[in-house]
Amino acid sequence: MKKLFILLVASIMLAACNNEDKSEKTSDSDKKPATSESQQQAGSKTAEDQVGLEEGLKADSTKVKYEDISKGEVPANKKVSFTGTVFSIEEGRYGLKSDITDSSEEVLWVDDLRLGERTEIPEGSTITIYGSYSETDEQDVPKMRAVFMDIN
Repeated sequence: MKKLFILLVASIMLAACNNEDKSEKTSDSDKKPATSESQQQAGSKTAEDQVGLEEGLKADSTKVKYEDISKGEVPANKKVSFTGTVFSIEEGRYGLKSDITDSSEEVLWVDDLRLGERTEIPEGSTITIYGSYSETDEQDVPKMRAVFMDIN
């Protein structure tokens, strides 16, 4: 009788263990699709957020001219936009001039920190830079950090 009772208790315990394993496996499989759905939603939100970020930055930026920058009228880290023609490209930096025919040294260097899709910008292209002004480099040439660039 004791053996029968022990076998009955053991079988009940094993059955209980098997049910827990099944419920854990079921909950794991339920979680996986939810995770992939949330990742898909996060991916679409990221694209939407980037578009919103781009529109927000462009709307908040102040259009500046080279003269304003060279006179020191633009504070560092201000959201600005600048339109110029690319005359030089060096490893993630673009040299821009507001008037390419002018022989003066009115040059603005732009560090390319673009978010999103990067397209190649050839020399001679007129572009509008959206980003922040970051003062001058070692040779007192004004610099900007470009977050977005539009080819005009």
